[in-house]
Amino acid sequence: MQNTFIIPVIRPDMIARCLETLYRYTPPNFYVMVIDQTVEGLPAEQLRAQYKNLTIIRTPRTENHHAGNLGFAKATNFGIKLVETPYFTMCNDDVEFVDRRWWWGVLEAFEKTTNATPDRPCMMVNPGSFKLPDWSVGRPKGDDFYILPYKPKYTTEEYDHLVNDDHYINEHLTLKPGSVIDGVTMYCSVFDTAKFLEVGMLDEHFYPGGGEDYDYNCRANMFGYRCVGTTMSWVFHHWSSTLNMLDTEKIKATVDDHLRWNNNNEKWGEGFDVWGVKEKGKEAIPPSKIVAL
Repeated sequence: MQNTFIIPVIRPDMIARCLETLYRYTPPNFYVMVIDQTVEGLPAEQLRAQYKNLTIIRTPRTENHHAGNLGFAKATNFGIKLVETPYFTMCNDDVEFVDRRWWWGVLEAFEKTTNATPDRPCMMVNPGSFKLPDWSVGRPKGDDFYILPYKPKYTTEEYDHLVNDDHYINEHLTLKPGSVIDGVTMYCSVFDTAKFLEVGMLDEHFYPGGGEDYDYNCRANMFGYRCVGTTMSWVFHHWSSTLNMLDTEKIKATVDDHLRWNNNNEKWGEGFDVWGVKEKGKEAIPPSKIVAL
Protein backbone atom coordinates (compact mmCIF):
# COMPACT_ATOMS: atom_id res chain seq x y z
CA MET A 1 0.00 0.00 0.00
CA GLN A 2 1.15 3.50 -0.83
CA ASN A 3 -1.19 5.90 0.97
CA THR A 4 -3.43 6.19 4.05
CA PHE A 5 -6.34 8.62 4.13
CA ILE A 6 -7.17 10.15 7.52
CA ILE A 7 -10.63 11.73 7.57
CA PRO A 8 -11.93 13.36 10.77
CA VAL A 9 -15.75 13.53 10.76
CA ILE A 10 -18.05 15.57 13.02
CA ARG A 11 -21.21 15.50 10.89
CA PRO A 12 -22.78 12.41 9.34
CA ASP A 13 -23.99 13.67 5.96
CA MET A 14 -20.76 14.36 4.02
CA ILE A 15 -18.67 11.25 4.57
CA ALA A 16 -20.72 8.95 2.32
CA ARG A 17 -20.06 11.07 -0.76
CA CYS A 18 -16.41 11.58 0.21
CA LEU A 19 -15.84 7.82 0.52
CA GLU A 20 -17.84 6.99 -2.61
CA THR A 21 -15.73 9.27 -4.80
CA LEU A 22 -12.47 8.42 -3.03
CA TYR A 23 -12.88 4.71 -3.75
CA ARG A 24 -14.15 5.32 -7.29
CA TYR A 25 -11.32 7.59 -8.39
CA THR A 26 -8.27 6.45 -6.42
CA PRO A 27 -6.01 3.57 -7.52
CA PRO A 28 -6.42 0.64 -5.07
CA ASN A 29 -3.23 1.42 -3.19
CA PHE A 30 -4.60 2.86 0.05
CA TYR A 31 -6.10 2.45 3.50
CA VAL A 32 -8.73 4.75 4.99
CA MET A 33 -9.07 5.80 8.63
CA VAL A 34 -12.28 7.64 9.49
CA ILE A 35 -12.06 9.37 12.88
CA ASP A 36 -15.71 9.37 13.98
CA GLN A 37 -16.52 12.36 16.21
CA THR A 38 -20.20 12.56 15.26
CA VAL A 39 -22.91 12.96 17.89
CA GLU A 40 -24.76 9.72 17.19
CA GLY A 41 -21.96 7.70 15.63
CA LEU A 42 -21.54 6.62 12.00
CA PRO A 43 -22.94 3.30 10.71
CA ALA A 44 -19.56 1.64 11.14
CA GLU A 45 -20.46 -1.93 10.23
CA GLN A 46 -22.34 -0.82 7.13
CA LEU A 47 -19.40 1.27 5.92
CA ARG A 48 -16.86 -1.44 6.67
CA ALA A 49 -18.94 -3.97 4.75
CA GLN A 50 -19.17 -1.56 1.82
CA TYR A 51 -15.50 -0.53 1.60
CA LYS A 52 -12.27 -2.52 1.88
CA ASN A 53 -9.28 -1.40 3.94
CA LEU A 54 -11.48 0.95 5.99
CA THR A 55 -10.96 1.53 9.70
CA ILE A 56 -13.42 3.58 11.75
CA ILE A 57 -12.13 4.96 15.05
CA ARG A 58 -14.78 6.22 17.47
CA THR A 59 -13.31 8.97 19.66
CA PRO A 60 -13.81 8.78 23.41
CA ARG A 61 -15.86 11.11 25.56
CA THR A 62 -13.61 12.43 28.29
CA GLU A 63 -13.42 15.19 30.88
CA ASN A 64 -11.56 17.38 28.38
CA HIS A 65 -13.71 16.42 25.37
CA HIS A 66 -17.19 15.90 26.76
CA ALA A 67 -18.76 14.87 23.41
CA GLY A 68 -15.71 13.29 21.78
CA ASN A 69 -14.95 16.25 19.49
CA LEU A 70 -11.15 16.20 19.62
CA GLY A 71 -10.77 18.96 17.04
CA PHE A 72 -9.15 18.57 13.64
CA ALA A 73 -5.52 18.53 14.78
CA LYS A 74 -5.86 15.99 17.59
CA ALA A 75 -8.22 13.75 15.61
CA THR A 76 -5.81 13.73 12.67
CA ASN A 77 -2.82 13.06 14.93
CA PHE A 78 -4.81 10.14 16.34
CA GLY A 79 -4.79 8.56 12.89
CA ILE A 80 -1.25 9.54 11.90
CA LYS A 81 0.17 7.47 14.77
CA LEU A 82 -1.19 4.36 13.02
CA VAL A 83 0.15 5.14 9.53
CA GLU A 84 2.56 2.59 8.02
CA THR A 85 2.47 3.73 4.36
CA PRO A 86 5.04 6.02 2.68
CA TYR A 87 2.36 8.68 2.12
CA PHE A 88 -0.72 9.73 4.05
CA THR A 89 -3.50 12.16 3.18
CA MET A 90 -5.20 14.54 5.61
CA CYS A 91 -8.63 14.78 4.03
CA ASN A 92 -11.62 16.90 5.00
CA ASP A 93 -14.93 15.07 4.88
CA ASP A 94 -16.34 17.68 2.46
CA VAL A 95 -13.86 16.81 -0.31
CA GLU A 96 -15.02 14.95 -3.45
CA PHE A 97 -12.73 13.26 -5.95
CA VAL A 98 -13.57 13.64 -9.64
CA ASP A 99 -11.00 11.79 -11.79
CA ARG A 100 -8.56 8.89 -11.32
CA ARG A 101 -5.69 11.04 -12.50
CA TRP A 102 -5.75 13.11 -9.32
CA TRP A 103 -3.29 10.74 -7.60
CA TRP A 104 -0.83 10.69 -10.49
CA GLY A 105 -0.95 14.48 -10.58
CA VAL A 106 0.02 14.60 -6.90
CA LEU A 107 3.01 12.33 -7.49
CA GLU A 108 4.01 14.43 -10.50
CA ALA A 109 3.91 17.57 -8.33
CA PHE A 110 6.10 15.90 -5.68
CA GLU A 111 8.68 14.98 -8.31
CA LYS A 112 8.73 18.26 -10.22
CA THR A 113 8.81 20.43 -7.09
CA THR A 114 11.70 18.48 -5.58
CA ASN A 115 13.61 18.47 -8.87
CA ALA A 116 13.15 22.26 -9.16
CA THR A 117 14.42 22.92 -5.63
CA PRO A 118 16.47 19.90 -4.50
CA ASP A 119 17.80 21.86 -1.53
CA ARG A 120 14.17 22.33 -0.37
CA PRO A 121 12.39 19.07 -1.26
CA CYS A 122 8.62 18.74 -1.33
CA MET A 123 6.97 17.13 1.71
CA MET A 124 3.29 17.87 0.98
CA VAL A 125 1.10 18.34 -2.10
CA ASN A 126 -2.48 19.62 -1.97
CA PRO A 127 -4.60 19.32 -5.15
CA GLY A 128 -6.38 22.42 -6.39
CA SER A 129 -10.10 22.83 -5.74
CA PHE A 130 -12.18 24.14 -8.59
CA LYS A 131 -14.43 25.84 -6.08
CA LEU A 132 -12.62 28.82 -4.54
CA PRO A 133 -14.22 30.34 -1.43
CA ASP A 134 -15.23 34.01 -1.48
CA TRP A 135 -12.54 35.10 1.02
CA SER A 136 -9.72 33.53 -1.02
CA VAL A 137 -10.39 35.60 -4.14
CA GLY A 138 -11.60 38.90 -2.67
CA ARG A 139 -15.32 38.37 -3.31
CA PRO A 140 -18.28 39.33 -1.10
CA LYS A 141 -19.46 36.74 1.43
CA GLY A 142 -21.37 33.96 -0.28
CA ASP A 143 -20.02 34.79 -3.76
CA ASP A 144 -17.72 31.82 -4.25
CA PHE A 145 -15.87 31.29 -7.54
CA TYR A 146 -16.32 28.08 -9.57
CA ILE A 147 -13.90 27.14 -12.35
CA LEU A 148 -16.47 24.45 -13.14
CA PRO A 149 -19.95 24.27 -11.58
CA TYR A 150 -20.57 21.53 -9.06
CA LYS A 151 -22.22 18.35 -10.33
CA PRO A 152 -22.13 14.67 -9.35
CA LYS A 153 -19.86 13.54 -12.20
CA TYR A 154 -17.35 15.14 -14.57
CA THR A 155 -16.15 14.10 -18.01
CA THR A 156 -12.61 13.30 -19.05
CA GLU A 157 -12.66 16.48 -21.16
CA GLU A 158 -13.64 18.60 -18.17
CA TYR A 159 -10.75 17.24 -16.11
CA ASP A 160 -8.43 17.83 -19.07
CA HIS A 161 -9.60 21.44 -19.02
CA LEU A 162 -8.77 21.75 -15.31
CA VAL A 163 -5.27 20.35 -15.74
CA ASN A 164 -4.26 21.77 -19.12
CA ASP A 165 -5.79 25.27 -19.41
CA ASP A 166 -5.30 28.69 -17.82
CA HIS A 167 -8.02 29.67 -15.32
CA TYR A 168 -8.63 33.40 -15.05
CA ILE A 169 -9.97 34.19 -11.57
CA ASN A 170 -9.61 37.97 -11.41
CA GLU A 171 -7.21 40.72 -12.46
CA HIS A 172 -4.75 39.59 -9.81
CA LEU A 173 -4.91 35.83 -10.27
CA THR A 174 -4.74 33.41 -13.18
CA LEU A 175 -4.07 29.76 -12.33
CA LYS A 176 -1.54 28.27 -14.74
CA PRO A 177 -1.26 24.58 -15.72
CA GLY A 178 1.64 22.62 -14.25
CA SER A 179 2.20 25.12 -11.44
CA VAL A 180 2.62 24.97 -7.67
CA ILE A 181 2.23 27.55 -4.91
CA ASP A 182 3.78 27.44 -1.45
CA GLY A 183 1.89 27.98 1.78
CA VAL A 184 -1.58 26.54 1.34
CA THR A 185 -4.73 25.66 3.24
CA MET A 186 -4.77 21.92 3.94
CA TYR A 187 -7.99 20.15 2.93
CA CYS A 188 -6.69 17.17 0.89
CA SER A 189 -3.03 17.18 1.76
CA VAL A 190 -0.78 14.29 0.73
CA PHE A 191 2.29 14.07 2.97
CA ASP A 192 5.57 12.22 2.71
CA THR A 193 5.20 10.30 5.99
CA ALA A 194 8.88 10.26 6.97
CA LYS A 195 9.31 13.99 6.38
CA PHE A 196 6.11 14.77 8.29
CA LEU A 197 7.27 12.78 11.30
CA GLU A 198 10.61 14.62 11.20
CA VAL A 199 8.80 17.97 11.47
CA GLY A 200 6.34 16.59 14.03
CA MET A 201 2.63 16.23 14.67
CA LEU A 202 0.00 18.93 14.19
CA ASP A 203 -0.20 21.42 17.06
CA GLU A 204 -3.27 20.34 19.04
CA HIS A 205 -3.55 23.74 20.70
CA PHE A 206 -5.48 24.81 17.59
CA TYR A 207 -9.06 23.87 18.41
CA PRO A 208 -11.61 22.99 17.13
CA GLY A 209 -10.05 23.60 13.71
CA GLY A 210 -8.23 26.24 11.68
CA GLY A 211 -4.77 27.75 11.97
CA GLU A 212 -2.91 24.46 12.38
CA ASP A 213 -2.33 24.27 8.63
CA TYR A 214 -0.58 27.65 8.39
CA ASP A 215 1.41 26.79 11.50
CA TYR A 216 2.52 23.55 9.86
CA ASN A 217 3.50 25.31 6.62
CA CYS A 218 5.72 27.57 8.72
CA ARG A 219 7.31 24.71 10.65
CA ALA A 220 7.97 22.71 7.47
CA ASN A 221 9.63 25.70 5.84
CA MET A 222 11.96 26.09 8.80
CA PHE A 223 12.96 22.43 8.37
CA GLY A 224 13.81 23.18 4.73
CA TYR A 225 10.75 21.50 3.18
CA ARG A 226 8.05 22.77 0.83
CA CYS A 227 4.28 22.36 1.25
CA VAL A 228 2.59 23.20 -2.06
CA GLY A 229 -0.76 23.40 -3.75
CA THR A 230 -0.85 22.42 -7.41
CA THR A 231 -2.81 22.66 -10.65
CA MET A 232 -1.46 19.25 -11.72
CA SER A 233 -4.20 17.60 -9.64
CA TRP A 234 -7.78 18.64 -8.83
CA VAL A 235 -10.59 17.79 -6.41
CA PHE A 236 -13.81 19.54 -5.42
CA HIS A 237 -13.76 21.01 -1.91
CA HIS A 238 -17.08 22.31 -0.60
CA TRP A 239 -15.20 24.65 1.81
CA SER A 240 -16.39 25.28 5.35
CA SER A 241 -19.26 22.85 4.97
CA THR A 242 -18.37 21.04 8.16
CA LEU A 243 -20.67 23.22 10.27
CA ASN A 244 -22.96 24.77 7.64
CA MET A 245 -26.06 22.64 8.13
CA LEU A 246 -29.49 22.67 9.78
CA ASP A 247 -27.98 20.86 12.78
CA THR A 248 -25.35 23.56 13.30
CA GLU A 249 -26.23 24.29 16.92
CA LYS A 250 -26.28 20.60 17.79
CA ILE A 251 -22.82 20.15 16.31
CA LYS A 252 -21.45 23.32 17.87
CA ALA A 253 -22.57 22.02 21.24
CA THR A 254 -19.93 19.29 20.90
CA VAL A 255 -17.13 21.88 20.98
CA ASP A 256 -15.39 22.33 24.33
CA ASP A 257 -15.23 26.09 24.68
CA HIS A 258 -12.43 26.07 27.27
CA LEU A 259 -10.15 24.59 24.59
CA ARG A 260 -10.95 27.07 21.80
CA TRP A 261 -7.78 28.62 20.39
CA ASN A 262 -6.51 29.80 17.02
CA ASN A 263 -3.79 32.41 17.24
CA ASN A 264 -0.62 32.06 15.20
CA ASN A 265 0.48 35.56 16.15
CA GLU A 266 0.38 34.56 19.81
CA LYS A 267 2.45 31.46 19.09
CA TRP A 268 4.93 32.95 16.62
CA GLY A 269 4.81 36.65 17.42
CA GLU A 270 3.38 39.57 15.47
CA GLY A 271 4.09 39.50 11.75
CA PHE A 272 3.70 35.73 11.50
CA ASP A 273 3.78 34.30 7.98
CA VAL A 274 3.88 30.80 6.55
CA TRP A 275 7.54 31.11 5.52
CA GLY A 276 8.78 31.01 9.09
CA VAL A 277 12.00 32.57 10.29
CA LYS A 278 14.49 30.39 8.41
CA GLU A 279 17.54 32.42 9.39
CA LYS A 280 16.94 31.42 13.03
CA GLY A 281 16.85 27.71 12.21
CA LYS A 282 14.38 25.03 13.20
CA GLU A 283 15.50 25.18 16.83
CA ALA A 284 13.61 28.51 17.02
CA ILE A 285 10.24 26.87 16.27
CA PRO A 286 7.88 27.41 19.22
CA PRO A 287 6.86 24.11 20.83
CA SER A 288 3.63 22.46 19.74
CA LYS A 289 1.02 21.47 22.26
CA ILE A 290 -0.36 17.97 22.75
CA VAL A 291 -3.73 18.22 24.49
CA ALA A 292 -4.68 15.48 26.94
CA LEU A 293 -7.74 13.40 26.16
